Amino acid sequence: MRYGLCCISLDLNQSDIKFQTMTYKRFSSLPRAEALATLGDRILNNLFTTYHIIEYCAAHNYCYRLSSDIFPLITYDKANVSLEDLPNYLEILEEFAELSKLIHSSTVRISCHPSEFNVLASTNLTAVDKTITELNFFSWFMDQIGCEASYNCPMNIHIHNTNGTHQEIISRFMTRYDRLSDSCKQRLVIENDDKLSCWSVSQLIKYLHTPHNIPITFDYLHHSCHPDNLSEQDALESCYLSWGSYRPLFHYSESSPGNNPRKHADYAVNPINTYGLNFDLDFELKMKDHAIQKHSQLFPPCIKVVEKLYN
Repeated sequence: MRYGLCCISLDLNQSDIKFQTMTYKRFSSLPRAEALATLGDRILNNLFTTYHIIEYCAAHNYCYRLSSDIFPLITYDKANVSLEDLPNYLEILEEFAELSKLIHSSTVRISCHPSEFNVLASTNLTAVDKTITELNFFSWFMDQIGCEASYNCPMNIHIHNTNGTHQEIISRFMTRYDRLSDSCKQRLVIENDDKLSCWSVSQLIKYLHTPHNIPITFDYLHHSCHPDNLSEQDALESCYLSWGSYRPLFHYSESSPGNNPRKHADYAVNPINTYGLNFDLDFELKMKDHAIQKHSQLFPPCIKVVEKLYN
């Protein structure tokens, strides 16, 4: 099992290798040429940062989840800006090529998890259009940096909608799913939710995977908050089987101390039970790579479990 780093490396942050953002308020306050130049510089910095993080992941045998903040404002309709508008567009394309070379030479598994505001099943058609633009853009970016258009490089989202019956929601979801690019559809996987009013593993298997064959991402913490009468082992195994011949990429976190069990902890303090299955696992702990390092020291990778599968 390989552990996955999500978006940010705290180790690299200490060396001032970090992402930059730009708000629409700041962008719109500048003369257009200056705004485009500033935005372009920040996007190029974010691509350099992504390159260094993937190098770091390669050195530690981690998977890597791309940050959703690499391209501030590019899919924001009010900004009305595309990459081609940026004065350093050719440098950006060159960095795409460098990322592609690195990914192919390092074999780091790349994924992405667009923000919670992407809701294909929404009843708000404007929100749906924005979601399709965002998902298609990120899939296009993954294409540009050489990521395989398959579940080996998954794009993970939630259903994030409870407006209607389960069948009505999935019907809306699939209608909008058909508007996604082919490469986006070939990557898209759906994650179980942590709220009781939302989508559990058993519901996703029944209403989404079984009729439409879309893989389900198992999130340990979310399942503990919303088990829906399934044991952790049964839920994990159901999600595992939904990936077919592809190696699953699942999510792990633990609850932070306090009254909100859904809040992610800084570090993990418990061993991870894989129930003898072999998959990759993104660490969604707030302390990022430091959390992976600490957990690996507390619980060195369990070779015995893997050996048990083959003997």
